[in-house]
Amino acid sequence: MADEGDRTCPLCMEEMDLTDQQLKPCKCGYEICVWCWHHIIDMAEKDDSEGRCPACRSPYDKARIVGATASCERLVAEINAEKKQKTQKVKPKPTSVEGRKQLSSVRVIRRNLVYIIGIPMNLADENALERKEYFGQYGKVLKVSISRTAGGAIQQSSTGTCSV
Repeated sequence: MADEGDRTCPLCMEEMDLTDQQLKPCKCGYEICVWCWHHIIDMAEKDDSEGRCPACRSPYDKARIVGATASCERLVAEINAEKKQKTQKVKPKPTSVEGRKQLSSVRVIRRNLVYIIGIPMNLADENALERKEYFGQYGKVLKVSISRTAGGAIQQSSTGTCSV
């Protein structure tokens, strides 16, 4: 587990938040999220057994973990208060050019835009694709555009298909 920012639970593969990172359920050092720990304890109680660490199989001390949650919650509340103070500092608003630069590495998804790959070359005709048999069946089509090279030729993939 690398740094505090990108830890994941080895059981459910979900990102561990601050509460999860504070949970130290076993002496062997194997860390899991609170949800997985509760799941292990609940399943053990249903079977009238004790919850055990998935790594070393030693039994969990439920009383120690439950007692530690109060201090953990207080620590999380303090960290959240610090974050609020940092975000309350006034940040200068970026100009429109700076805003676009921030979006240069992000793919913006639009509700009215569809990008389709793998269209057979025999269907590579904008007018045909606008008709009711193809894209027209899904609603009003504003524009159909086939990917083309700078010279105007349709870009083909190695499989003989194009993108629309």
